[in-house]
Amino acid sequence: MRVIFNIDKQYRLDKPTAIALGTFDGIHIGHQMLVQQLEFIQKVTGSCALVYTFLNNPMELLTPEKAPTKIMTIGERISKLKSFASIDCLVLNPFDKELASMQPENFIDMLISYYNVKNMVVGYDFKFGRLGSGNIELLKELSEKYGFELVVVPPLSLGGEAISSSLIRRLIQEGELGKVSMYLGHPYTISGKIVHGFGRGKKLGFPTANLQFDPQKSIPKYGIYLTRIKIDGLYHWGVTNVGINPTFNQEGLFIETYILDYNDQIYGSKVKVEFLKRIRDEIRFSNIEDLKAQIAKDIEWAKNYVYKFR
Repeated sequence: MRVIFNIDKQYRLDKPTAIALGTFDGIHIGHQMLVQQLEFIQKVTGSCALVYTFLNNPMELLTPEKAPTKIMTIGERISKLKSFASIDCLVLNPFDKELASMQPENFIDMLISYYNVKNMVVGYDFKFGRLGSGNIELLKELSEKYGFELVVVPPLSLGGEAISSSLIRRLIQEGELGKVSMYLGHPYTISGKIVHGFGRGKKLGFPTANLQFDPQKSIPKYGIYLTRIKIDGLYHWGVTNVGINPTFNQEGLFIETYILDYNDQIYGSKVKVEFLKRIRDEIRFSNIEDLKAQIAKDIEWAKNYVYKFR
């Protein structure tokens, strides 16, 4: 898959193209259905399979005070899309004032002229053009006018709710990581570098890896989680605390992982933490001994859970 950071918005293709449009935040199983439809069209027609999306969420420009947190960073989205073998090209565009003010038909006309679009795949709720004024009905009319085949992917529902990025963000913030894993098709992940913290875990007898993470990522509800942490290509089980360390009256937000049966030095390493199951809320303890006893119980619970499935 060729990745184009289309900063000047001048990238073009002459070959007949099948294009998938969307923000693709999280690339959940609904998005994956859309991409799979694109792959099917590519195999049948031989067209170039192109995913067209944005470097930034449009809301960051239009209503920055309401801009959502990120389920995936740009790097994570690229990595996930690369797992689809039939995608030929990913075009990442800055959503700027020029695009925000473009009339819906002008936006489609631009895509047709730049990418020789013969097939287009979108989700059922796709909006485009100035203030999101373009909708599916208009897109159907434009497909007839410009002569491209339009495929509208219907909503995918589980448990009576249509899967969407906004639903997944809410579930992350509520700590419902089991549902999030189902809707994403994989565990929710936060990646970053291991940095020095306050060293309190080590003093308590439970050294933790302190994660430096993207502040724009969606953060799970404060609490203790069963996790897996990927270090140098290998996965290890962990117990991760997300929160503010209320027992120590700390300021800031911390993601710290006690890695089960692991003693190596990993400061400076880039790791990936996968959130699998919520264990309990973050609690303020009246003394250190109670905190140590609870940490020991959390680790025992995690080991019992992990070994049960080995």
